[in-house]
Amino acid sequence: RGPWPPPPAVIGGYIGNPFTPQPWIQDALQVGQKQDRWPNNALELDPEDDGNTVLTNKFAELPYVGSWERRPLELATLRLQSMLGISLKEWKTLAPEPEALDAGVLTQLGACLVVEGNADNPLYQWKDPGICAVANFEDMVKKLKTE
Repeated sequence: RGPWPPPPAVIGGYIGNPFTPQPWIQDALQVGQKQDRWPNNALELDPEDDGNTVLTNKFAELPYVGSWERRPLELATLRLQSMLGISLKEWKTLAPEPEALDAGVLTQLGACLVVEGNADNPLYQWKDPGICAVANFEDMVKKLKTE
């Protein structure tokens, strides 16, 4: 029968999106590079200010699609950076207990929960509808500013 087809969120990470701005992706890549997570060549950071300024985003240099709001491979590169530099590196800390894994627990990235004080009344929540989808941080900040 073969493997399941990739969900739209996975494909979007590879082909990009010309319509939805997501500047948090560049911010997250910058943080990853400053933490020395590989791949660390997507952005050219200014060494004069400890990498706090992005001089060049290499994805913006892609022909035709470099001006898109989310450029092809940009989000996929961030996912790879996070998988290698966080998920796999810290697997023993992040992994479910062996009993949960044996029971079939599937781990995935993407959920986001913002609480203040009581977790019973979240200020913001977003659940990954499948795999490799991520909360839009601009939407989250907008929602939190109105609360």
